Amino acid sequence: MRGRLAALLLGLVLVALIEGGLRLIPALDPPAFAILLAHVEGRALHAVNPDYARRFFADMAEPIRRGIRMTPRPYIEPAPEGALRVLFAGGSTVQGYPYPKRLSAPSYLQEMLGDLFPERQIEVFNAGITAASSFAVARAVEDGTAALGADLVVVYTGHNELYGVYGAASLAQGGQAVWMKRVHYALVQWRLRPLVGKLIGPLGKEWADGPLIEVMSKAGAIPASDPRRAQAAANLETNLRDVAAFCRARRIPLVLCTVTSNERGFAPARIEPSLPDEERVRYVDFLAQGAREQASSAALAALEQAEALYAADAYLHFLRGYHLEQLGRGFEAQAAYVQARELDSRPWRATAALNEVVRRVAAEEGVLLADVEAHFRAHSPAAGVGWELMADHLHPTAAGQVLLARSIVAALEESPAPWQVAPDVEDRLAAADEYRRRLGDLPVEQLAVLRAMAVLLAAPPLDEGNEHRVQTLRQQAEALWDELSAGEQSGVERWRTREGPELLALNIADACYAAQEYECARAYYRAARLEEPYTIWGDLWSTLRQMRCGQLVGDPIGPAERAALSALLDRLRFLSEAPDFSLGLQDLIRGYAYHLRGEHSRALAALESAVQDANIRKTFTTDLLELLVAELMAAGRQVDAERYAVQVTAEQQQEAFGRALVEQIRAGQKPR
Repeated sequence: MRGRLAALLLGLVLVALIEGGLRLIPALDPPAFAILLAHVEGRALHAVNPDYARRFFADMAEPIRRGIRMTPRPYIEPAPEGALRVLFAGGSTVQGYPYPKRLSAPSYLQEMLGDLFPERQIEVFNAGITAASSFAVARAVEDGTAALGADLVVVYTGHNELYGVYGAASLAQGGQAVWMKRVHYALVQWRLRPLVGKLIGPLGKEWADGPLIEVMSKAGAIPASDPRRAQAAANLETNLRDVAAFCRARRIPLVLCTVTSNERGFAPARIEPSLPDEERVRYVDFLAQGAREQASSAALAALEQAEALYAADAYLHFLRGYHLEQLGRGFEAQAAYVQARELDSRPWRATAALNEVVRRVAAEEGVLLADVEAHFRAHSPAAGVGWELMADHLHPTAAGQVLLARSIVAALEESPAPWQVAPDVEDRLAAADEYRRRLGDLPVEQLAVLRAMAVLLAAPPLDEGNEHRVQTLRQQAEALWDELSAGEQSGVERWRTREGPELLALNIADACYAAQEYECARAYYRAARLEEPYTIWGDLWSTLRQMRCGQLVGDPIGPAERAALSALLDRLRFLSEAPDFSLGLQDLIRGYAYHLRGEHSRALAALESAVQDANIRKTFTTDLLELLVAELMAAGRQVDAERYAVQVTAEQQQEAFGRALVEQIRAGQKPR
């Protein structure tokens, strides 16, 4: 026995020494919350690390882990004096799914806080992690607050307490107490993880491969009586209290949010009632008589008889809610819909018990409460929250994301300085449609959401009972497609076949620009800027093309545009450190910006440098020559302008474009 203990101790010491040595190698560290991108004259460009979320999915198959990413929000250190930072943590709802990141609640919250505190620079950081339970959210709050120096923390979590990663029913860590989840989480961060598989193994098994929602659903049905539901509530309470204690120790205000879900629209899972054969046949018959296609009065009578046989079927209560709503009995319908959600054996949506945990923890810990559930019900029909505000079972629509952000602002009315909002908050906030306009809620991305939701709700495990909604989504998508311009339709088809830019807004913008739909292109280029700041194409190129579109529709370059171009040139200094950003492309972007600003000598020098790059001549023939010819003519160098036009277009086999340029030059006309 002593020998065995000595051998075990020696083995543990050896493992600890190897692990300690490996921790001296930064490249082996788990993904940090934030990463450094570039330094420029005492300022540093950082970004939220999109790979940070993979920390929580180490037990999942690699194809799925590659798709788990956070919003890579860039920021500059040091922040300007008086700047305020918000960390907004949660699951896929916070991330903005199924909408682009710029149309998420954190983005709308930043706009609203900017209106309320115009003298401050407000930065809201989206720390949403797909399928994250409150355990993962709490860790993200701890790491994110330290990395960002957050001045306010907002937490929206509760839907993933059962099926989510580190949830009570998750395949890898289900049923564990929170302290065991902490041990598991610590172990999977080890640099020696491949060698400690046998130690991790007893704590859980590998998550399967396949689409994420299918993987999550493999945990199976969880009826209302399942003890894992109580475990989920206990886990949520522990994790929220951890967050509250963490924020209190650092004197950071905390907003806890109740969560909302689709009560009226989303059908709960169908089950086989545990009844004797004869009674089961009668039950199924009564349920069929209560279907949505039946007359509501007769259907309710049939459902009453079904309930007398078996009252634990969530779908029965969902049908009751539907028929009560049809008869105008809204509040009774809401009660039936909520009961259906509570009994749902596939509890993708948070139950009332979980929201009560949020409310209780907020009250007992003395933190702010954003009662999102109450706000959504107040903006919905009496029968409850439905498709008006929800895109699927628990993710809000774009309008719902605005309302979620507004609910948080309402909570700040009770906040201490510096976050306390003035009494005239309603007067200082814009309308919901204005916030959506500012952030670019555009038709093509609305189409993408309709199509994606139709696919989601038509496939297991969410398909049963949602057939009507799938049909509606497809009809809406077809109608919206017919309203798109030729350029928009072309961009959609290119994006679907993976041609052109991966960013949908940028792909559409380029397609509209090529179709000479400049007003439409300008809107999509602006959206791309908001979606991917501090990137070469989504930001720098889109900014230039957006302003070029303005010129082409007759708008002048005014003070606001000049300021935006100055900011672009500043961002260019940071991005120029990127290894894939060629000098020729930098010269083209710099020359483009100077041209738009009317700084002719600088523009000409940069563009004449850019034209020496063969790849730039090939990829940007039209833009490059139009800019270069205009600047050469402004400098009185018509001969050089004609020479470049002939040589470059001949090289790129675009002689027709070259002849048109030469005619303009000889006529003394600068390209537009």
